Amino acid sequence: MDVLRVIVAWTAFAVFHSLTVSEGYERLARRWMGSRAYDGYHRLLFTAYSVCAFLLLLLYLHSLQDRPLYRLEGAGRLLFHAVQLCGVALLFWTPWDLLEFVGFRQWKRHGRGEPAEPGRNDRLFAHKAYGVVRHPLYLGISVILAFHPVQSRNTFVSTVVIVLYFYVGTFFEERRMVRKFGEEYRNYQKKVPRFLPLRWPR
Repeated sequence: MDVLRVIVAWTAFAVFHSLTVSEGYERLARRWMGSRAYDGYHRLLFTAYSVCAFLLLLLYLHSLQDRPLYRLEGAGRLLFHAVQLCGVALLFWTPWDLLEFVGFRQWKRHGRGEPAEPGRNDRLFAHKAYGVVRHPLYLGISVILAFHPVQSRNTFVSTVVIVLYFYVGTFFEERRMVRKFGEEYRNYQKKVPRFLPLRWPR
């Protein structure tokens, strides 16, 4: 029963997150806030309520019964940590601006009366880690979670749900990218693998 509760909790969070990053939600929020206020404040507000929802999720998961699943020691532990470091390296090789990501730069520009600047997602970037896989942030986080040498039942189930959500989410995200960049993104899809740095025969 607790495993089902873990799955339902993560699924609820995934649905909440998916809705709040959807194009339909963006249109509604922009209409309600006004374009200028949306560009200045929305990303910061999104970060705030996403963090609150995530902390509530962690508190709920912590209240559930759990039991150890496995704990690697010795060479196995070192091997798992080495793979995790590869995931960390992939994250660092992925160019992203933390202050822009959480919304501080947009808020500061709005406060100074400066116009909104185009972000990284307003142009197609296909270099560095994005030249290895199309979703390096998802892959890096998935590797770090999946190769943790200590897992309980609930953390293992959480990891499976998170990785599955990342992978399924790539299909919806790429549909939006195709609408945005058109043939340029389709050519990028042909050259770079989706989630794993492997080439499958067509």
